[in-house]
Amino acid sequence: MKGKLRTPLVVLFLLGIGILSGCGPYLQGGGKQPGPPAGPNPPKIDGAFAVSSMWLGKTWEIFVEGSDPDGDMEYIWAEVSQLGGHMWDQHLIRLKGPDQKRFKGVIELPTPSFFSRKIWETLRVTLRIRDRAGHYSEPKTLEVELGKPTRETVPDAWTDARRHRLGVIFFDFDLDRAENGKDYKMW
Repeated sequence: MKGKLRTPLVVLFLLGIGILSGCGPYLQGGGKQPGPPAGPNPPKIDGAFAVSSMWLGKTWEIFVEGSDPDGDMEYIWAEVSQLGGHMWDQHLIRLKGPDQKRFKGVIELPTPSFFSRKIWETLRVTLRIRDRAGHYSEPKTLEVELGKPTRETVPDAWTDARRHRLGVIFFDFDLDRAENGKDYKMW
């Protein structure tokens, strides 16, 4: 009985090793990217725009256009910081399908409402595009002063980009610093 059980167990063990050895690239993350191989060219941010001031409680629209001749852009990396408060946070906006070669769209960032406060905040977003080869675009930084009226309108060149929503950034705003300290600006 002992010999009869040993042979099937050895076969199952060897079969399991054979199956798992073929899964190595997937288990290590190397096999997860379908499509053509990554190219030698880095992605590029062709343009970006966002209003420089707006009331709290509104959604900040960050317009961005990007391209990569290799068509292998993977995601937009957004680093968000609240100056003087929550220092920074990172967000990834995945690019799919035709957006991996060229895109023009909008990233939305909702802001909290401050009905009882008379302060303003400065929010900064730095965008970079990463491709499958690990190349990054040059960074593009945009800032907005929250709690002030909007000074400019969205240029005509970006109005069509509103129809292509790339993603939403949910940022954890530091809401306590104006109540608990004197680090705030009064109007």
